[in-house]
Amino acid sequence: AVVSTQSTGREKLKLQREKEMSETPDEEGWITVTKSTKFGASVESAQEKKKEYDRKMEKRKKETLHLYSFQDREKRKESLSLLKQKFQEDKEKIAKMKCARKFKPY
Repeated sequence: AVVSTQSTGREKLKLQREKEMSETPDEEGWITVTKSTKFGASVESAQEKKKEYDRKMEKRKKETLHLYSFQDREKRKESLSLLKQKFQEDKEKIAKMKCARKFKPY
């Protein structure tokens, strides 16, 4: 029984050292990566990810104002036509600027 308690104590110390090493970077800034659990990520990190996902979904629901899909399509078409119109205006501005910049020696 004494041998088994010593081995579990050693294992606990080993796990504790690995945990400390994984949390703190060394003098060059590197963090030692170790296998922490048999089943992957911890429960806390999974809960944090779930909360973050829920916040994103809530935000997305607030952003969607349209009830029907055709409203989204119309909105996209309007925004694209507006972008095309702005592009044409900018194109004309650039052409005018280029004409005004030409070299006329006489």
